[in-house]
Parts: sequence; structure tokens; C-alpha cells
Amino acid sequence: MTIEIPDHGYRYITKDAELADVLDIIGHSKVLGVDTEADSLFSYRESCCLIQITGDQGPDFIIDPLSVRDLSPLAPLMENPDVTKIFHGADFDIVSMKRDFGFHFCNIFDTMIAAQAVGHERFGFSDLASNYFGVTLNKKYQRHDWSSRPLKEEHLNYARLDSHFLPKLMEILGNQAAEMGRTEMLSEEFELLESREWTGREYQPDDCIRIKGATKLEADQLRVLRAVCNLRDRIASERNRPSFKVWGNDSCLKLAVAAPANRDELRKALGDTHHIVRRYAREVIAAVLEGKEDLGEPPTPPRSSRNRIKSDLPTFTREHEKLLTHLRKWRNKTSEEIKLGPGMIVNNAVLKGVASLQPSEVSELSRIPEIRRWQIKDWGAALVEQVEEFEAARKARAEGEQAEGSGNKRRRRRRRGGRGRGESGEGATDDNAPQVPADSPPEAE
Repeated sequence: MTIEIPDHGYRYITKDAELADVLDIIGHSKVLGVDTEADSLFSYRESCCLIQITGDQGPDFIIDPLSVRDLSPLAPLMENPDVTKIFHGADFDIVSMKRDFGFHFCNIFDTMIAAQAVGHERFGFSDLASNYFGVTLNKKYQRHDWSSRPLKEEHLNYARLDSHFLPKLMEILGNQAAEMGRTEMLSEEFELLESREWTGREYQPDDCIRIKGATKLEADQLRVLRAVCNLRDRIASERNRPSFKVWGNDSCLKLAVAAPANRDELRKALGDTHHIVRRYAREVIAAVLEGKEDLGEPPTPPRSSRNRIKSDLPTFTREHEKLLTHLRKWRNKTSEEIKLGPGMIVNNAVLKGVASLQPSEVSELSRIPEIRRWQIKDWGAALVEQVEEFEAARKARAEGEQAEGSGNKRRRRRRRGGRGRGESGEGATDDNAPQVPADSPPEAE
């Protein structure tokens, strides 16, 4: 059975004065469905290009940040704890609006997380819209350049539906979560979303070391790679395009290894028809030469962000791998039994922390930085039990192997003794027979 939602149309807001009308309507709503569209696939520095908002009454509002100069009137709504802001996959939307408009958020509901929490195997927005509302959403504009103007009617119709269903979807999933006793789980997850911050930063020359495969290069090749990537970033900035659309990381690696000194060597490295050869040959060859002449330190791998999390856990080593595998098997089996995604029970980072910590008490689990309070409450005892079960099995195996080893040693000694005196006939002995000295007199009959 599908649910019908009244359609009150949409309004496209392009002027500051129109924003006041929006606030008059949605300012009284206790729930707001919110979504954004960005231009990350088309610009050097991505930006938020649309904000879609739907209240509990409608219509759907599409606010154009490229035309509306001052969006600060929306800030109090986003921060108001009495108004629930509903997203699907909130992480990107929240950090984008914090970055571009300085918004702060309080009281969030994420329908993607909620769908996972109640056991949906397919929790994409299109899947949920089809499941509950019988609507097939057009995916045609998922990769559209939302910074381009003017927007057509079909673009606006696509965008408005991303917030249109969210208030009702929250009601459905929230009720299901409550029935399953998973409201506390969702509350903690949503609190964490509120604290998300933009982690992007300006390009740094040594960022080239992050390219997959770069750490396998020699020092002189890394210097060339850095110079080639610096050139790519400069071109991307000048043309306002993402760097991967200038040329890809695989081409950067090929140039670093081949280090072409002329156009012929460049063709040999990339192929005659490669657009770098046709469009950027002179600049690339100059960059390669710059890298060859660079006498500075080569790029070095950054410290893992996970290592920067303050933690007093023991270091995870190869000795913990078998316990980690055991915990994963338990987690995956539990996931199938209760119809809850594996990552919603405990993710691999938490399991890795459990494996290195090997807790004997539930209270010790709080030392793991990534673990949630609800996970300790719901799964803490089971995690400790699994560690104890693994350790007991390990000890049993070790004792069995030790006993088997001792038995093998006794058997080897007996075999060596048998070979020394003859395996059969004269000189052979029976381990169970009494031993008589060679000089003892014969027994009387």
C-alpha cells in the first residue's frame, strides 16, 4: 500500500525580498525537509547551488543561493531545537551549508540512517520513495551542473522532490524505529551529525602522495609527480574545473615514472591521442623538467587521521587479526538474524578497537574512540563474551597442541629405543615387562 502526499506545488526563490515570504510560511512548521544541490563535479571549489525546503504544509521551496545574496534569515531555523530538520544523507548537506553560509544545526533527523536502523537493505532515497509513496524518481539530473543558469522547469521539478517526501518519510521511519526500540540509537547518531564540520582544505603541493600508488614511487619520481600535480591544480584553478577533469591520477603516475623530456617521449608514455599530448604537451614537459631539477625533500605520506584520534588503546598488531575475524563473523551473523546492517551494529573500526583492547568488562569499551553509547548498551556484553569465547578456544587449542606434542615426543622416544635394541627378536624389550639385570641368576623352575 502506497501513501499519497498532497502536492502544493513549488516556489523558486531568487530574490532577497522573497525569502521573507518563505519564512512566514515555514517559520511555523515543526518539521522541515531539507536538501541541497552542489556543483562538485564541475567547479574547482564546490559550492552549494540550491537549497530545497519543505514544511509540514507545503509548498516546496527552492532557494537559489547564487541569486539570493543574504541567507542569514534561515540560520535561526536551522539552529532552532524545536524544529526538526530532516535530511537524507545529512553529512554532505550539513557541512556544505556550514561552510558556505555559516549555519549551525540542532535537532536533525536523517532518513537514510533511520532506514538502515529499521532494517531496509535498500535505503537510497529513490528506493524509499518508491517503496512508501509509489513514486519513481527521475535520476537524470543526479550529476547535473547545478551552478549553470538559467534552470529549466525540469531541473526545478527534479530538485523539489528531494525535500518533498522527507517530512512524511521521517514520520514513517521514526514510528518504525520506536516500535523496534531503536530511537535511542538514532538520537545519538543524529547528535553526532550536528557536529560535522567541513574538512576540505586548500590544495597543498605534497597532496600528490595521497594518489593511490604514489607511495611505491622512488624519490626522484615523487618530485616529478609533485610538479605534474602542481601544474594540474593551477590549470584546474584557472579553468574553474575539478582537477580530475583536467587529467586523471593515472596519467600523473605515468608521467612521474616515464618523466618524458620531449613530445616523442610524452607520446610514448601516454599515447598519441591523449589530450595531454594534444593540449598541454609544452607545460607538462616543463613541469617534468622542474621535478627532475628539484633537490628538495620528496613528498612523504601523511599520518593516518585515525592515528590522530586520541586513544589509549593497545596498538593493533597481526596477533589481533584472528580475533578481529572472529568478531566480524559474529557481527555479520547477528546482522542477518536481527535484520540490521552490519555497520549499524558495530563498524570495523570499533571491532578493531575491541580486538586490540580485548576487554574483560563492558566498562572498558568506552576507551574505544569510535564506539557509541547505544552500542555499549546493546552490544557491550556480547562483545566481551565473544572475546572470552575466542580466548577460551585459543587456550583449548594451545593445550591440545601441547598435549599432542608431548605424546608425539613419547612416541618418538619409544621408536628410537626400539631401533637401538632391535625392532623384534633378540634384544627387543617390552616396555611393560619387568627389567632383569644381565648378571642376575636364572629363576628356579
